[in-house]
Amino acid sequence: MYTRRARSTDQIVPFLMLQAMEDLVYILIGKKDKEEAINFLSELYKSEGNQYSYQNTFVAIDEDDNITGSITAYDGNSLHLLRAPVIKLIEDKYNKRIKLDNETDGDELYLDTIAVAPSQQGKGIGGLLLRHIIAYAKEQQFPKVGLLVDTKNPNAQRLYERTGFRLGEQKSFAGGIYHHMFFLL
Repeated sequence: MYTRRARSTDQIVPFLMLQAMEDLVYILIGKKDKEEAINFLSELYKSEGNQYSYQNTFVAIDEDDNITGSITAYDGNSLHLLRAPVIKLIEDKYNKRIKLDNETDGDELYLDTIAVAPSQQGKGIGGLLLRHIIAYAKEQQFPKVGLLVDTKNPNAQRLYERTGFRLGEQKSFAGGIYHHMFFLL
């Protein structure tokens, strides 16, 4: 098992992203339509310069060269720049105006999505991806890695805590309540 940078041709990644953020995507596109949600994420994933781009994503690869998980993270100081194409796509394609709170306060490598294929869960892939992104953040000289975890998802919170993330303040985002968690480097 190893990690590598994602490629725009890694077609499974938008499915993994949807698994990680399903309800949020439905809010963004204004309907609960899985096929449309995949189309939305695929368009962003294959494009450059947005928060869900392959440029910001790493994948876990198994011994048979299959993608088993993905993690997407970017410079928190670039949130508004990276979010602008997402908002534009929502406005242009879905004729919907949306205002989102800041997911990150900046000054961190912000971990936006992490997902492991359902058939691969429980095999340590989430931990592998987290360790990879922490090493990447150190290499890029970020002071910390930050993320939001739903207060209703204690299993995810425990995974992050086992990896060394600390619990920060609560944040409201897209109608939900989240803990900001951080890993100091």
